[in-house]
Amino acid sequence: MTRSAKIVPVAWIQDGWIYSSQEEQNGKFWIDDNWIWGPDGAADMDTRHWVANGWIWGPVGAPDTKTGFYIAEGWIYGPGFKLPFA
Repeated sequence: MTRSAKIVPVAWIQDGWIYSSQEEQNGKFWIDDNWIWGPDGAADMDTRHWVANGWIWGPVGAPDTKTGFYIAEGWIYGPGFKLPFA
């Protein structure tokens, strides 16, 4: 990231569910066993994203799996308000 890059609180995690001020991603995704699933009710809920060492990675198989989003103290932080798996 560049010096001018901003990190913003994107979402919070409660009981494994991910909540956001952005309606299209609010309460539709969850974390289970370090994998991110959703959106809730979709035919295929495998986002192909995972959590390791506090960072969100994915999608599986991509040449670069760094998303720039991380989890700390129940919050997801990143360079923008749209979650990489939403």
